[in-house]
Amino acid sequence: MAHGLLEARESSGLEVFSAGLDGAGGLAEEAITVMEEQGIDLLGQSSNSLREYLPELFSAVIVLCGCLPELPPDWQQRPLVEDWDIPDPTAGDLDSHRRARDLITGRIDVLLQQLTG
Repeated sequence: MAHGLLEARESSGLEVFSAGLDGAGGLAEEAITVMEEQGIDLLGQSSNSLREYLPELFSAVIVLCGCLPELPPDWQQRPLVEDWDIPDPTAGDLDSHRRARDLITGRIDVLLQQLTG
């Protein structure tokens, strides 16, 4: 959801990537649905393995799951690293996905101010 929300901000000028610590992850139907409510299509997105990327190519790393200590050290040393600790809605219903989406949206607003300020 964070990937879709950031990419939807056309004026941000940011290149957005999504990766998981444990490898690629799929998209929950509930995530697709709640993002469609915002006019954002997630169907073309995927989450890759973090191992597919070189940390030195990134200036910002956002961890959503409260798992910053599990992030490899090279990734923790990027110029901007934040752990937003958003509750994982995967096992939940549409409302838990909406809450996660709305929390992420608020954090993105602050992040964009930091990066473009």
